[in-house]
Amino acid sequence: MSQHQKNNNEEIDLGDLFRLLKKGVQYILNLFLRFVAFILRHAIVLAVLIIIGAIAGYFLQKNSVKRVKTEMIIAADYGSAEYLYKSVEEVKYKLRTENVDLFNKLGFKDEDSVPSISIEVTPIFNIEEFPSDKERFYNLLNESNVVSEEAKKDLIQQISRFYRITLTHPKEADSRFILENLLQIIRNNDYYQKVYEFQAKKNEFLINSNEFLISHIDSLIQNYSQKSTNGLAASNSITSNELDLGQLIGNRSNLLEELDLLYDKKVANEELFKLVDLGYPTTLENRSITSHKIILIPLLLVLGYFGLIIFVKVVQKARKLD
Repeated sequence: MSQHQKNNNEEIDLGDLFRLLKKGVQYILNLFLRFVAFILRHAIVLAVLIIIGAIAGYFLQKNSVKRVKTEMIIAADYGSAEYLYKSVEEVKYKLRTENVDLFNKLGFKDEDSVPSISIEVTPIFNIEEFPSDKERFYNLLNESNVVSEEAKKDLIQQISRFYRITLTHPKEADSRFILENLLQIIRNNDYYQKVYEFQAKKNEFLINSNEFLISHIDSLIQNYSQKSTNGLAASNSITSNELDLGQLIGNRSNLLEELDLLYDKKVANEELFKLVDLGYPTTLENRSITSHKIILIPLLLVLGYFGLIIFVKVVQKARKLD
């Protein structure tokens, strides 16, 4: 094949390509013009549907129940975490079964709002607050391939100290009052009240013991220092060999550290299931498409109208085939 023929073939191929592109552009343009013409023909109906949908969506959106959440943080010690979960589950069950006595105890003013209320408990997980034995347990748990993820989750919930109770409710509910009453219901347990009282007395005894020992060590060191200054240490019944100052100071430091922990524990456990924080209601943001009813309903009406027209066209063509 000569060079001239090759050039002619390439020109023909390019010409075909441009013609195809031209037809494609014209086809798309025709579709667009037909769509515009369709819109113009049905403009009144579409405008009415959009207006009706926007009005309906506005009122539905305005009257929809606004969901709000309020959170409460409590401390659970003395192995009471499992009891906490069971207590909340029992409360949730009684809410579902419309237990009137529970409604009154929680302080609900409007029983109609109860079905839209939910309560959840989640652990506040911070490994830095774990004692060394619990930290080792947590690390072993994470490395284990035998325990299932669900079982790991349950075990981790049991070793946490602080827990967040989240109440999701309608905006008009007195959530802080309800959460305070819920806490009183959880605390109403004779067994854990006795455990708490025993642990509180034990903690107070340890504080007094440590304070006494620290005071006694201070007296020994002070007496030794005074007599050493006066040159009487050798003749005293407590000699430098018998009194190991380094060990005494070390013991005093250990007792002070233990005393700090005991004071922290006393403050943290002033009462059973100590209330750490009670928050204020915050509005939950609903970012789903169903929350924008003022846009969604007109769109659905327009799409429904388009679908109806297409259905009618299909039926008409089907009848012509018969």
